[in-house]
Amino acid sequence: MHFNVATLLQEPVGSRRDGRLEGEAMHVAAAGWDAIASGEVRLLRSNRGVLLHARLETAPLVECSRCLEPFRQALSFTIDEEFVAPYDPQTGEPAETLDEDDFRIDEQHHLDLSEAVRQYEQTAIPIQPICRPACAGLCAECGGNRNLAPCECAEAVAAGAWEALSALSERLHAAEESDGATEA
Repeated sequence: MHFNVATLLQEPVGSRRDGRLEGEAMHVAAAGWDAIASGEVRLLRSNRGVLLHARLETAPLVECSRCLEPFRQALSFTIDEEFVAPYDPQTGEPAETLDEDDFRIDEQHHLDLSEAVRQYEQTAIPIQPICRPACAGLCAECGGNRNLAPCECAEAVAAGAWEALSALSERLHAAEESDGATEA
């Protein structure tokens, strides 16, 4: 998403523009990233360029950490970043304080917020995204998705876990019946 900030850069520090994004397509070719973003955007003229404040929502495609199925994760995040002009807007001289990590306004006075949205979206994705709270995950024995069909492996494993106690219970009941008394 590009904003033309040529006029804003000619205005005094503190001048601002407000806008709204509704389903705007974003793209960063170098990262192979695409997204659709919606939300509020405020552009504020700063000494070095334009300060961006945005509250955005996206829904990237992620993989569930339980069942490994892809799903759209709804995210909300706030961006506060300064976009620096490659030259001093007042004098036209090249900017002296450019850092390689600065977000930049291009030579045509366009502010592209796609890279900032990509970075903030990536940090907003949960470490272990879950498709739904009741996700049953994968079977530890056969690897089947237990959300799609019940797995008999899980029942067999659960039954095997109690097998030793069940045998002990049977022995105690048998001993009780033969002695007629309960041993503790």
